[in-house]
Amino acid sequence: MNPLKTIAINILIPLFISAVFSLMIFYNEKIPKLIFTLVPYLFYAISILVLWVSWHFNRNRFIFIMLPLVFIHIGFEHFSAVNASNLFLYTSVLYPLHLIIFLALKERGLFSIWGIFKIAFFVAEVALVLYLVYFPSETIHSYLNIKMFAFSSYPLQDVAVAIGIFVFFVLTSLVLFNRYLIYNSTFLVIALTFYTGFYFLKLPHANELSLLAIGVIVFGLLIRESYRLAFYDELTALPGRRALVEDMAKLGMKYCLAMIDIDFFKKFNDTYGHDTGDEVLKMVASKLAQVSGGGKAYRYGGEEFVLLFPSKGIDDAYLHTDILRDTISKSPFSVRNKNSFKTIYINISAGVVQNTPKDKDPFAVMKRADNALYKAKEAGRNKVIKG
Repeated sequence: MNPLKTIAINILIPLFISAVFSLMIFYNEKIPKLIFTLVPYLFYAISILVLWVSWHFNRNRFIFIMLPLVFIHIGFEHFSAVNASNLFLYTSVLYPLHLIIFLALKERGLFSIWGIFKIAFFVAEVALVLYLVYFPSETIHSYLNIKMFAFSSYPLQDVAVAIGIFVFFVLTSLVLFNRYLIYNSTFLVIALTFYTGFYFLKLPHANELSLLAIGVIVFGLLIRESYRLAFYDELTALPGRRALVEDMAKLGMKYCLAMIDIDFFKKFNDTYGHDTGDEVLKMVASKLAQVSGGGKAYRYGGEEFVLLFPSKGIDDAYLHTDILRDTISKSPFSVRNKNSFKTIYINISAGVVQNTPKDKDPFAVMKRADNALYKAKEAGRNKVIKG
């Protein structure tokens, strides 16, 4: 299960955006009319921005999230009352399912075989909805208008509510247990915002504001995703070398740094394969991420990691690093050995140093920590050495 603190951090940003726009819906009489006049233009502007950034960063999932909303907005603006009512009925059922489908599909390029499949699926969705809008089926309408609950959710039909409950259950489960928390939490809020706009459709500007809110939420996710790609290691989810350089520039007059290396990692890779080696890296990274004493873990590259201890002395840094070394050495790890599994134990070596007035910059401190690391290896490995 994902830590509740991490869930809260990831869900609060999109939830705050949604809450702001929800308040605008309920207190619209207190807001200048000029703002609501600009809302449709702002929605199209943010949609174009999301589509461009998604294309530029090869995050085509968001293209397929925003385009349906653009089409829905255009349909509500230009369709007749009857056709707009049909569009409301079908999209209230289909779009939440559409969200889950495109959340599950991996990013594999827009013009790859999988990308073409996505495009074809999306075109088929749009064509089906347009056909049903202009040529409604009495049979389909009777199924979509079936009564399932004792309470009324008008203007949403009970089928849409049932699908909404299913979607919320799936997304909530993913938020709790799936590692891709930044996406799952945001898509949960997107679904909630979508239903809010549709449920309060009769309130002035409710649908327009909800669509604009989704656009802002998706754009915020794109920014956060770009930051994650730039500063975090994809495999271990630890901050990477760029984040380390940024944080080292913020260090004060006193700090400690530990260089860490997995013992015999190359031999392990040669014996069990790189896939198993990746699992070892993730296991070690998960332990290092739990460093206490105000420390922070980074993946430096390969099998090397760095711990930063701002405002800490050498004894404190040594203690917390050695606790991690001991924890990792006692953590069993299962590997496949021919047709069976066997349990092995992973060891790390570390060199810990504190900055001195002689150090020109943190990189000089890192060099001394690296020298201490090699001394730990020469001393027999599975050790922490003070520089």
